[in-house]
Amino acid sequence: GATVVTDADEALVADAVVVAVGGWAPGPAAGVVSGLPPLRVTQEQPVHFPVPDALEWPSFIHHPGAGLRLPGGVYGLGSVDGVKIGLHGAGPVVDPDHRDRTPDPAALDRLRAYAEEWLPGVAGTEPEPLTCLYTTTPDEDFVIDRQGAVTVLAGCSGHAFKFGPALGELAADLVEDGPGLPRFALGRTAPAR
Repeated sequence: GATVVTDADEALVADAVVVAVGGWAPGPAAGVVSGLPPLRVTQEQPVHFPVPDALEWPSFIHHPGAGLRLPGGVYGLGSVDGVKIGLHGAGPVVDPDHRDRTPDPAALDRLRAYAEEWLPGVAGTEPEPLTCLYTTTPDEDFVIDRQGAVTVLAGCSGHAFKFGPALGELAADLVEDGPGLPRFALGRTAPAR
């Protein structure tokens, strides 16, 4: 089993614990499992361009090259707030407890320029910036593994929401003593991409 102590010094005992804390993983996860790869926590800045019928926009990933001059690539999708686009993994390294959440004007300019060139349906509208955290492993693959009573999910590189149901299923399988996937194992030695 495992014991978790709350901020109020209350001890909670369970047969298994799942640690899935996003940008805070380098602290608590590293303290309870071994083999956690280095995790790079960055503040990213996607934007929402207001457009009619945004939900009808396709999701896309625009990889570097093929005319794209931005490192890391760009992703986009329709949402209730408009067309969301963002630079992949381009933000500064931050401490999640001490980030300022202030949008970067230079990143906003890069996304506006991208929209002008590649997204004619949103060009000319004023985007609404926001900030979020990415927690990235050196190989940009997830960490989903179990050691003892602790299952850890970390380093999802900004993709956890997109894979939510699958991540939940993998975590549940591990909690129930199912096999893990070597690709996502703690202690793996995959080369950086």
